[in-house]
Amino acid sequence: MPQSKHRRKGQNRPRAYQTAPPEKNPTPSAPWVPAVGVGLLVLGVAIILLAYLPGIQDWLASVPPFGGNWGLVLGFVSLLAGFVFLTRWR
Repeated sequence: MPQSKHRRKGQNRPRAYQTAPPEKNPTPSAPWVPAVGVGLLVLGVAIILLAYLPGIQDWLASVPPFGGNWGLVLGFVSLLAGFVFLTRWR
């Protein structure tokens, strides 16, 4: 009876789950990435805080689609963009 190919004695092949994946060295990010990320975070907080000032709040209420919530929308979009930039930082 012929032997199956995967049961030959003396020829232990490493299994796929036992082999270590090749090491990847990620390239460092550009120096402007953390600066832009932190800047967007600070800008988002500033926009949210400024949206609650009485003069700006009345002006934002005149914008039709979101009413008076434009400051919150723009602030949270800026915060989200800042977090996205900081997740790409290596």
